[in-house]
Amino acid sequence: GLGASSENAKLEMERTGLQYPLLEKIGITLHYCWMAVLTTGFGRWSVAYSLMYFFIATCSSGFFLALVFGLGHNGMAVYDATTRPDFWKLQVTTTRNITGGHGIPKFFVDWFCGGLQYQVDHHLFPMMPRNNIAKCHKLVESFCKEWGVTYHEADMYDGTVEVLSHLQNVSDEFLVEMVKDFPAM
Repeated sequence: GLGASSENAKLEMERTGLQYPLLEKIGITLHYCWMAVLTTGFGRWSVAYSLMYFFIATCSSGFFLALVFGLGHNGMAVYDATTRPDFWKLQVTTTRNITGGHGIPKFFVDWFCGGLQYQVDHHLFPMMPRNNIAKCHKLVESFCKEWGVTYHEADMYDGTVEVLSHLQNVSDEFLVEMVKDFPAM
């Protein structure tokens, strides 16, 4: 759960620390200074309007990130510890790339996903700068084809349908289990 990962992150931070602690603090300070200026309309908006703007901007950013992450991961293969494949097959089979299609242009997908439309490639090479991931994409795709590993791509529309279908199946299974196990039924 979150507790375990938070504890691991805390231990790692204590062990290694930040790579650039001063730059980290300066960057965070600059971000919140800019957000303060932006959310007040450069000093022209009321406090209530500024707070509303800040919360809407923050929540919508989180929502859009969740959409991108959900498209890249939900509904893909899940393995238990005994059937888990090696690293690269695990990364390729548990993520999907998002492309343009169904009237959604590729440039919009590139902008909206911010480089994470190449989710498979990002998982294989997490430190690769996003401007190089598109170049890497063709190599990874041909490597997977050569080794017979399914490389899944879907456009935004089909990917959304796949995710919603998967979530529907999960909820249906839950309801069936609940009806079977619920004492009053």
